[in-house]
Amino acid sequence: MVGYIQKQPYILKNAAPKPATPQSAGKEIVGSFQKMFDSVNADQMTADKKIAEMVAGKNKDIPGTMVAMEKADISLRMLMAVRNKLVGAYEEIMRMQV
Repeated sequence: MVGYIQKQPYILKNAAPKPATPQSAGKEIVGSFQKMFDSVNADQMTADKKIAEMVAGKNKDIPGTMVAMEKADISLRMLMAVRNKLVGAYEEIMRMQV
């Protein structure tokens, strides 16, 4: 997930401007979040696999397992921070008076 977020400025800078409709903007946002969710899930699955292999005695790479666990933890924390910011922004918009 961190790699995906780091690539965002490059993607946005090199993207050709196109008129956005509410439907297209919604699809882009959903697509971006789907990629982030998939990335976080992949990190979690990798960490779980390394833990299971280490417990079974097939893997003796303790530092590699710890790195995978920390990567999964950081990815999940980053995703939750983004989610909390979005929920806060939504709540702020809902408090606006028209």
